[in-house]
Amino acid sequence: MLHPGAHLGAGEDRSIEQIVAGLNEVFCATKHSPVRIALENTAGQGSCLGNRIAHLGAIFDKVEQSKRLGVCLDTAHFFAAGYDIRTRKGWEAAIKEVDDLVGVKAVLAFHLNDSKTDLGSRVDRHEHIGQGKIGREAFRHIVNDPRFKNHPGCLETPKSKDLHEDVENLAVLRSLVTLSPSASH
Repeated sequence: MLHPGAHLGAGEDRSIEQIVAGLNEVFCATKHSPVRIALENTAGQGSCLGNRIAHLGAIFDKVEQSKRLGVCLDTAHFFAAGYDIRTRKGWEAAIKEVDDLVGVKAVLAFHLNDSKTDLGSRVDRHEHIGQGKIGREAFRHIVNDPRFKNHPGCLETPKSKDLHEDVENLAVLRSLVTLSPSASH
């Protein structure tokens, strides 16, 4: 799992070509490996690529072995990049864009984080579930999306040495899971 990278002033198109060249080199050197690389969406800080799903789509379109690519979707990054996932409608729009540009089957995992920063801030600051700008209720439609029922999720929220925050965040997320068929889309 990795962020695509930053263009550092070279421009998005040039940087996407460089990312594709690097991935092609890795895939060529590991042609017998079943390992997939998951590109993570980003908040878009500075010149980071990946804050637009179109960046990931361009990489998928140009890389020679796109079957070895996947996507990890970070909720805080989505939000900071300007995708308003607080509502089911906003979530559906974001996932439709993912499906249109890379395919929903390319989604391999999620980073489940609230955001300390506002919608479209392009600043990557994670917060505990329900304590940030995304809010607790937004995670209800995210954790109940049947398309991702069996996908792994990872918390990247602030932590202390005893990790009690992870226990609390997992409890919040589990409390939002609906077991009834009405949770489906």
